[in-house]
Parts: sequence; structure tokens; C-alpha cells
Amino acid sequence: MTVSFAVAPNFQLKGSWTDRLLVAEGDGWRAANADEVTALTLSEPPEGGDACACLFTVPMHLRGRFWMMLDQEAVEGSGDFVSFSYDLAEFLRFKQLPLPNDSVCELLLQDAAGQLTTDDVWALVNFGEDPVELAWPQLRLRLNSGEGVRMASGSTADVVPPANDDLNVLLAICLATA
Repeated sequence: MTVSFAVAPNFQLKGSWTDRLLVAEGDGWRAANADEVTALTLSEPPEGGDACACLFTVPMHLRGRFWMMLDQEAVEGSGDFVSFSYDLAEFLRFKQLPLPNDSVCELLLQDAAGQLTTDDVWALVNFGEDPVELAWPQLRLRLNSGEGVRMASGSTADVVPPANDDLNVLLAICLATA
């Protein structure tokens, strides 16, 4: 399956697709060229569906609140992840990107040895300082700090582990399992 990408309606992202899309070349990766970007992206997502992966951003005030919540949890044990998750869901609903019914938010920390896949993930948000890469066969998507992606239906990507002693700090919005 080839994945298509679009910016979610009611969102704007800094940078271009050539800053985000990487294609395999030999043993490495390179920025997608203009023809590849055209083949992989849509000017807008198809109406009423999740046929493509949609990028979005989380505003600075919510990102700051996320880190304050984690600090409160670490210092006092009083960080309220449930309340933060609810506010993030309300923001996305306001921006007309509502979460599926019965979805749950999970905090994910990935080190260099960690393996993460998105098979039950509706959306993934990068709350870390460094970019995170999602990998499909022969293709990668770079998510900058504060950026998220609603996954395309039927599309599963792996999260590329960070280099060295860094951590990927992610919030996954997972689909409810029966």
C-alpha cells in the first residue's frame, strides 16, 4: 500500500513536504524530489475519510502544559494525564479532527533499543524536542516537535528509534480494542 499525505483541514504547518518526506536511496535516505512529493501528497484530504495520513500541529500552550503535567507527575505525583488528554481531544474536535469513539491516549517513551509500531494507533504526536521519523517501506515521514499525524486507514508505520541516549516522547491516540 502506498501512503498519501495531506495537511489536515484547519491546520497550517511550517516547512515543506521536502522537509518531511524521505525516500530510500541505496543504504540511506534523501529528501523526496518534486515528482515524488507530487505523487505522495494531496492538496487536501479526501472528504469524510481517513484514506490518507493527515498532519496537524499542537499549539504551544498545550505543548507547554504537557511538559508541566509531566514535571508535576515527576516531582509531586500529581500530573493529570487524563485531564491533559481530554483537553487535547477537545482541541482536535474544535479543529474538526475529532477522535474516534472510545479511543485512549497513551504516553510513549522510546529509546534507541525500543520498537514501536502504529498498528492500533489513530494518531501520533511528537512532544519531544527532536524530530521523530515514521517508516513505511521505502518511505519516511519526519514529525517535528509539536507535530502529529492521523494515520491513514490500513497503514502501519514503525517509529524509527532515536539515536544515542535520546528519547522519542510521543502521545499515541489508540483505537479501542474489543
